[in-house]
Amino acid sequence: MATNTIQARTSASDQAQAIRTALDTAAAAINTHHAQVLASVIAMKEQNLHRTAFGYSALRDLLLSQFDFTHRTASDIAAIARLSTKFRALVEAAVSGQARIDQVAYAVRQLDRTPAMRLFALTPFRTPVASPFDADTLCATPEHLIAQYCTHAPFKDLQRHLDELAAHLAEESELLDSLGEQSLQWIELAETDNGMWALSGELSGDTGRLLDKYLKTACPPPRQDEADPEGVLPAQPNRHAEALHQLLAGYGTSPDAVKRHGHTATLDLTVDIDTLQGKDTGRTPLLEGQPVSVAKARLMACEAQVIPGVFNYDTGEAIELGRAARLPNPALRRKLELEQREGCAWHGCDRPVAWTEAHHITHWADGGDTSADNLILLCRFHHGRIHTTGWTIEKTGPGQATITHHDHPATGDDTGAGQAGECGCSDWRTDADMDTEHQDTDWDVFPTGLYRTEWSPTLKLELDSRAEEAERQRALASIRAARAKCRTRFTPHAKEPAPAAAGPGEATAPPPETPRKPTPTPTPQPTPVPVGSPGDPPF
Repeated sequence: MATNTIQARTSASDQAQAIRTALDTAAAAINTHHAQVLASVIAMKEQNLHRTAFGYSALRDLLLSQFDFTHRTASDIAAIARLSTKFRALVEAAVSGQARIDQVAYAVRQLDRTPAMRLFALTPFRTPVASPFDADTLCATPEHLIAQYCTHAPFKDLQRHLDELAAHLAEESELLDSLGEQSLQWIELAETDNGMWALSGELSGDTGRLLDKYLKTACPPPRQDEADPEGVLPAQPNRHAEALHQLLAGYGTSPDAVKRHGHTATLDLTVDIDTLQGKDTGRTPLLEGQPVSVAKARLMACEAQVIPGVFNYDTGEAIELGRAARLPNPALRRKLELEQREGCAWHGCDRPVAWTEAHHITHWADGGDTSADNLILLCRFHHGRIHTTGWTIEKTGPGQATITHHDHPATGDDTGAGQAGECGCSDWRTDADMDTEHQDTDWDVFPTGLYRTEWSPTLKLELDSRAEEAERQRALASIRAARAKCRTRFTPHAKEPAPAAAGPGEATAPPPETPRKPTPTPTPQPTPVPVGSPGDPPF
């Protein structure tokens, strides 16, 4: 038994050694071939043959189009050849086969990034520096030293050496760059005629990276089924805008947020209790001093970034309905989030639970409690939809709700409060029914799932423009597909080769017999019309 084990180990060791030898030989051969290719490409570039003989201005495109190189190999060889007159020591290391192509390509790209790096790499040392890998090899310039790293060091060591070199050279320039970026950065925020806000500007490198990191953290990439092939209304930018709202809303309600006169960056809503309850008082709610509708006021009063100032109109006294009365405390909010781990209660909505708002089944202004039984979590978009006419919602269990819609105004409170369920009308539908009816229609173009019936009259021009562009892109895609189908249909197939002529004295073999069919009456055939002309044949 022991003898068999020893033999098995010996056999495995021999196999491993044989594999190692084979891989070493293959790696050396591959690098040798790459070095030969690089030498040929450099010679072609020096004589301008890539332009005059092959008709390509870019070496990488030539290698990819005319020869069977991988994209990475073609890019690396082209990069070295393009910079061959600048960094001759590195090119010599690659052409001689001493250094790998990918190592040298990385080095020349890094050295060519800035004028400071290029100048420093070619400036001779006052005294030649010994190679850290061979004390007998002296390096006249930093480029020769980098060539030693390409030849002897693993990629991580080469990368670290170049990063340290760049950091050393960039100490002063990076500070000056930062000062310049801060002087050039700007943001403008302006309200447009349709009530939206236009945001434009340029951010410094640090600020842009922070915002990019936040958006990537808050917004996962869209799934494959969410991708917009025409690129008219991709889901990701829409999510970025919502993430920015959540960032501002969350920061504005934080105790650590910047304050002015003791208040954070929140919006003030002023309304009397009778108006907020939907009574016909003739008075108008004010948001930041601007008139808003009662429905808008009821929705805004549910949001954390809005502080409602509710008062009794008859007495003029303010009614204490602050956060404790209308917003769930941290413990209650955690309970709701644990019940709705998947996020928004709307069927099929993928907004994360952190982006949801607590919706009162019975509005707090109407006496509804801020309790788990009377609260459901909805994303901002669907929370706003629930407050529009015709929607009702009923909580059926922890984190579960039945959401229904009627084409006629709901009985009683038509802003979302009340009991859901069938009322005997034929137009009763669930949220899933409504989404299904709207999906894949000509109007289903917005990543939020906005219904055609929900298009705002104020924004109709902008919405129409976006929808028309989406439809145009769809039509162009259909035309391209139809043209491809038409070309395939009308492209003549290759003819069979004619049989060879019989030589002198040879009998010509008759063709194989096939069953004879009745000869149909000949009919005139239409002349094929070029694809794309007004006379395209149907297909």
